[in-house]
Amino acid sequence: MLLTFVPPVLWLLFYLREDRHPEPKTLLLLTFIGGMASALLAMFAEIVALGGPEMAFSDSSFLRQNIFIFFLVIGLIEEYAKYLPVKFLVLSRCRDHQKCDFDEPIDAMIYMITAALGFAALENTLFLFPFFKENIYLGLEVAANRFLGANLLHALSSGIVGYFLARAFFSPYRHHFVALGIITAALLHTIFNYLILVREVLPQGTFYIIFLLSTMAVMVFVDFERLKKARIIDESPKTNISE
Repeated sequence: MLLTFVPPVLWLLFYLREDRHPEPKTLLLLTFIGGMASALLAMFAEIVALGGPEMAFSDSSFLRQNIFIFFLVIGLIEEYAKYLPVKFLVLSRCRDHQKCDFDEPIDAMIYMITAALGFAALENTLFLFPFFKENIYLGLEVAANRFLGANLLHALSSGIVGYFLARAFFSPYRHHFVALGIITAALLHTIFNYLILVREVLPQGTFYIIFLLSTMAVMVFVDFERLKKARIIDESPKTNISE
């Protein structure tokens, strides 16, 4: 099942190349593992919010008829869960300036994407296990589809949250920025999930999925370039953002 970790790790290596000042490998690894733990937390929260395993694992027709569930339950829970490892493993260290490894705006996107890909890695394991158990070639095919679909979605949506988190360093309304980022990511996540469910009956459904992911990719690329040009974070914002 180590193969289920390959797609998220490949995306992670791709995004880490964008960081001119690499973060400590130990902290990145902890954030990745924290992202895996957040996947379990999100799954538990979704089961509780949906009223038990029967509803959580019901057929897709229930979800298609209840679009707000995607946003209120799946979208918000998963996007907030992916933020928690960064909040507790990275930002909390910034209360002590000597330990803070959050020294430039782009770090927010790097850490958020790392947590998201840890989330995706564990999600892959849970989702792909039945396929690999049945047929390894089928498992590889589904893994490839997730590499270009769900795994990329997690990275891009969390990258968007990371951008809002970085902007929070420069705003007195920092908590509002983080909340706005999570809501924005949850909305995009919701649209993706809905399109996945209806793509068989929606004319050109696959095109809309590709268009959505491409739009998000452009947003994240532009955000990366903006933050690369931003100034180094000073001591004062570090203290504020970790509160």
